[in-house]
Amino acid sequence: MAPGQPRPLGEVPVATLGEALAAKGPGPAAGSTAAITAALAAGLAGKVAKAAARTDPAALDLSHELDGLRGRALGLADDDVAAFAGFLAARTAPGGDAGATEAIVQVPLDVLGLAVRVTEIAAALAEHGPDALSGDAVTAALLAAGAAESASALVGINIADGPDAWADPRVEDAEERAGEARRLAERAAF
Repeated sequence: MAPGQPRPLGEVPVATLGEALAAKGPGPAAGSTAAITAALAAGLAGKVAKAAARTDPAALDLSHELDGLRGRALGLADDDVAAFAGFLAARTAPGGDAGATEAIVQVPLDVLGLAVRVTEIAAALAEHGPDALSGDAVTAALLAAGAAESASALVGINIADGPDAWADPRVEDAEERAGEARRLAERAAF
């Protein structure tokens, strides 16, 4: 890490992260929170997958996938902060920058896709994983689905800042994907 560069959000203690979220002004906010929530869900599901691998070797592949998803989600939390800072800077520049608006849409789309995948894995682990960890799998599925729904909402909100927002098919697609994650998590929970 270069001097003066902020720590990656994945390295920030939870209490400090909570303070940063509550602080006035730009910084980590909704998109970062959705990404971090997806990372937490991936970590919790990873615990279940590791336990399941004792009797089902295929679960080890899921564990490795979840480790990768957790790391990617933490990276997206930082990407969200950078994208929003770029958007704010472009908004004050003459003519603005459509690329900056696109970045604040793409990051939540990436969080959405990741969170949906975590939900799918966690829901499957809730059904087929170790009974002793079913609560962990269900919680992971619910957290990941919540992250997906949050990211979907941000896609719509952020697209509204761009041209032709009413015609952008990504809003409906994001809503459908988040709805599927919600349905998977609800089936796992009930």
